Amino acid sequence: MSVPLTPERSRDVIREAIILILTSTLILTVLGVVMVFSATSVSSISVAISLDDPSVRFAMAQRQLQFAVAGVVLMVIFSLVPVALYRKAAWPIFALGIVLQLLVLTPLGDTVGGNTNWISLGGVNIQPSEFLKLASALWLAVMLGRMKREEMTDMRRVLNPAGAGAIAALIAVLAGQDMGTAIIYVLMFAAGFFLAGVPARWFAGAGLFVGLAAVLLVAIQSSRLNRIVDYAQNLFTMPDIHAPTQSDYAMWAFGTGGIGGVGLGASREKWNYLPEAHNDFIFAVIGEELGFFGGLAVILLYVVLGFGMLRIITHHSEMWVRCFVAMIAMWLVGQALLNMMVVTGVLPVFGVPLPFISQGGSALVACLLAVATVVSAALSHPGVAKSLRLPRMSYRSTAAVRSPR
Repeated sequence: MSVPLTPERSRDVIREAIILILTSTLILTVLGVVMVFSATSVSSISVAISLDDPSVRFAMAQRQLQFAVAGVVLMVIFSLVPVALYRKAAWPIFALGIVLQLLVLTPLGDTVGGNTNWISLGGVNIQPSEFLKLASALWLAVMLGRMKREEMTDMRRVLNPAGAGAIAALIAVLAGQDMGTAIIYVLMFAAGFFLAGVPARWFAGAGLFVGLAAVLLVAIQSSRLNRIVDYAQNLFTMPDIHAPTQSDYAMWAFGTGGIGGVGLGASREKWNYLPEAHNDFIFAVIGEELGFFGGLAVILLYVVLGFGMLRIITHHSEMWVRCFVAMIAMWLVGQALLNMMVVTGVLPVFGVPLPFISQGGSALVACLLAVATVVSAALSHPGVAKSLRLPRMSYRSTAAVRSPR
């Protein structure tokens, strides 16, 4: 027998969802710092020996710890900012995100792994596309929230400005040749438009166009094409022990880990065998060191995170908040799923990190800020902030006076 959807019930559900989201986020962040320490230990010690400088030991992991601490502090602060302020600032935040992303095309841009998706500011490398994810989700949700349900069948109304802004953000990311990140943007925007009520038949045409564009982008760059070829070959051949691919090393890591794992810090593949062991393929190190149960625990943490966001989506009183949380869920949980499917060989390699866990300060801070904004939005639901005994602040959104659709 289902529980009636009363205001008190919605309040309690969203309050519980906030607790689930924050708990899973903090555990994933701590686990990420630990695994980055483990995955980078060999290379860090090697560098320290070659430079005869003990101070650089674990330098990369220590930076990750610093970003984690800073990110958690910012998460707490930004989660207490009333969501009305985020809503009002959606346009300037989005514009700033686009400008930062376009800076990768200037002399400030830095190329890593064939993608020009970084900028160097004062000796610090920043990946603006990670922050543009949050800015785009916030802006698009606000634009969609201003539209009525019946307006979603008018293509001109949808494209101006919501669709145009989404396309602009996608083009800005693709300008840096980061196709993996662009895939996450497409999934985020699809979730937002779908929840807002865009007709399902439109997605078929959009999907065909995106598919053709993806084929073209793969065909014009040899590195992407080689990844697809390697993926196809791995489906029908045994691993080549003389020239193994990145996916082969990952599968060997999982096989070595077995059920219980070889123990934290005891990975063999991280000894300069598995490329990007600390970044995109860190899930393979988790599988090797913590085994099947460790990998399963990570998966369950993402399930808890997604479940918490789903509860907000289904119970929050405002449409724009539901669209926003759906896009953030698609980013954090969807990207995690895609990353794990790449690492386990289900999908070809296209370079997306594991949220909260992979090494990278920009990605970690952006993910924590995304969670903070979700919490702030959840607190705008009537009674939630009061039930958590938070200080008196104007958590209610400026759109609360409108009837939710």
